[in-house]
Amino acid sequence: MEVFTQNFNNYGFLHCKFSNDDLAPVREEIQKIQTDFTASQEMNSALIGNIEKEFKLVDSKNHLEQLVFPLLTHYDQAYDYIAHISVLSKNVPIVLKSAWVNFQLKHEFNPSHDHDGIFSFVIWTKIPYTRSGEDVSSPGKKSKENLAGAFEFQYTDALGRIQSHIIKVDDTMENICLVFPAKLRHAVYPFFSTDDFRISVSGNFVFDV
Repeated sequence: MEVFTQNFNNYGFLHCKFSNDDLAPVREEIQKIQTDFTASQEMNSALIGNIEKEFKLVDSKNHLEQLVFPLLTHYDQAYDYIAHISVLSKNVPIVLKSAWVNFQLKHEFNPSHDHDGIFSFVIWTKIPYTRSGEDVSSPGKKSKENLAGAFEFQYTDALGRIQSHIIKVDDTMENICLVFPAKLRHAVYPFFSTDDFRISVSGNFVFDV
């Protein structure tokens, strides 16, 4: 008797790592914002994050678009994503509509949410904690699974149950970029072991109609 398994198709996410040179213009703008938070445009009213310092990226937006856009092609080649969601009568460009930076402090978090647009991304430019530090500092250190500082994707399986994919973010993941469908729900858990900022950059790509 021959037995084999057959999986259902589903979407995933793209994972890559940029170099410091790749992100130099982005880091430059982040430093500029951090020098004087009052001089930058807040994004809080447009975002769901329970994070005090969230700001629009202006100077490095075009650079981010050029940096991340090739990854959208990789994603579409892997999942044939655009063909499955297209609602337009003709092809139009995909452009970066918005980009922002989060300066996340201890105890701040991003609840479960999705984004506007077609594709979204996150890039961690500074992660000020280690996994071992979070494992001993978190109030969840005795829990079945300590999610301090983690990033979580949430999706439904073939039985309609909500599943999660946990990424235990720590200092080894600086310059890592994740690209995913904008409507894929995700959450960011608080960290506890440091008073420094965890800095991440995000953005949404849309059809330019």
